Amino acid sequence: MESWELKLPKRGEARLGARKPRAELVLSEEGSERKLSIPVMVAKRLKGISEERPWVADSTLSLMEVERELERRCCSERAEALLNRRDYSTVEMRSKLLDDGFYAPIIDEYLRRASDVGLLDDARYADAFIRSKVASGWGERKVSAALRVRGIDASGLDGWPYEYFDEDGEYERALEIASRKTFSERNRFSKVVRFVMGRGFSATVAYDVAHRICDDEE
Repeated sequence: MESWELKLPKRGEARLGARKPRAELVLSEEGSERKLSIPVMVAKRLKGISEERPWVADSTLSLMEVERELERRCCSERAEALLNRRDYSTVEMRSKLLDDGFYAPIIDEYLRRASDVGLLDDARYADAFIRSKVASGWGERKVSAALRVRGIDASGLDGWPYEYFDEDGEYERALEIASRKTFSERNRFSKVVRFVMGRGFSATVAYDVAHRICDDEE
């Protein structure tokens, strides 16, 4: 005999820093039991459909077919809601959807479709990200590292790095940023170097800026 049960998380179960609560779909068939973790939004819709269309629950096979189709739909809706707020890299979006509890193959299916129609475009995302961070005073190394975390290899981007960074102007840009900050007297030179390199500029630029700032203040 086949049976199934949906277990929704208790209200207030989410904890700061913990993964998002999941619903549990329990399938029982011929004495065996299988438990599936599914997103809460999928579970709520599945519950509503099974109440409106009781035939859905006639077999675990039909139930799972409906669940997977609901999960595809909810995955798309969740991703597009996120994209309405800001752009995402493909890796960022995959991580978000995994955190929500969606099934990995369904996520990957959505990511392929979204990339095909331009909803996700890592090159577009990277271009906007780089220009924003350059305007905020980031150097090449810091921008490259931040893109890597987001699943993008900067070296593979068209125009990187020359379209975004003027090699001759990096010193002036770093000097302007460092000049706006106050450094205490103790170990001033090394503090300037660390600050400039922390913004993603090269060691050569950092040392030149530190020499300029420290020499000017003597």
